[in-house]
Amino acid sequence: MRCADAWRLRSLHPPLRLKQATCGVTCSCPLRFCSDVTTFSDVPSENDAPPQTLTHQSAPDRRTRKRDARRDQLLDLAADIVEDAGVDGLTMAALAQAADYATASLYTYFDSRSALLAALQQRALLLLHDLAEARVAQWQAALRMAEPPPTDQVASLALLWAFSDLFLAAPQTHPREFRLQQQMLINAGAETTADAAEVVPAAMLVLDVPRRLLEAATDTAALQTQPFTANPLEELLEGSLVRTFAWVLGLNGALMADGLSTGLPTTGAALGEVLTQGLLQGWGASPKDSAIARSLAQSLGQSPARSLRQSQAQSLGEQA
Repeated sequence: MRCADAWRLRSLHPPLRLKQATCGVTCSCPLRFCSDVTTFSDVPSENDAPPQTLTHQSAPDRRTRKRDARRDQLLDLAADIVEDAGVDGLTMAALAQAADYATASLYTYFDSRSALLAALQQRALLLLHDLAEARVAQWQAALRMAEPPPTDQVASLALLWAFSDLFLAAPQTHPREFRLQQQMLINAGAETTADAAEVVPAAMLVLDVPRRLLEAATDTAALQTQPFTANPLEELLEGSLVRTFAWVLGLNGALMADGLSTGLPTTGAALGEVLTQGLLQGWGASPKDSAIARSLAQSLGQSPARSLRQSQAQSLGEQA
């Protein structure tokens, strides 16, 4: 995917200017930035002299490691507060009380409440990204072990179904991180524009996982090609990116239904499964291939080769 075409999102976010990476490479694309996005070693701690500039060859000194550890502890406490009192309950005063800090001391770690929320959101997004990448690698390895091997079309659809299952299970498997993202979606004013822009690279990194899966399914002809789509600024967005937004936002909306006070005769996860099925078939997936892929996806989290063989045999029998 060409960065110049696919990641033009000025209609959604202000232009993002990333600082010079520690590796010495200046980056303009949201997906090409220094991987050490959570390092804030350039901010001095209270009563400390300004730390020396680190290069990629030098390891963080003891002072920096201690500071990073204190910052992580503060983010852990901030996550506790959000879990108990929601995003609105996370204030600098509340965090200072939980950490037994003077409120003014917190500003040596986070410039503002907005910056604190952005750091917390960024950390949660990177955790969810690492989880998704690890799971995709496991699923791909399991599919390669399957005998007989599924077709490329079925395998690519199975990966999409498995990602859908992973996403829909997130409220149970990673409730803190997932609920934080949901709350930030409906509290758009909680962060300043500049701080929200700092979160964009991590958010796009997470979204790149399903985007690649959708692109792979298109490459195998399991899905029809999605043409480029113009945004309100008449800039072209790559088809798999548009599908990613539609799919992920749809799944997130389905899960939000669990929080309705009136209740529903179903669950958000069940609604999300129906949504995934409808989108895949609407994007051109064969109903037969999708059914086989669905069965394969349900077994991907189990003993790889054995469960896949059983799943394939069952699916082929049902489709016969």
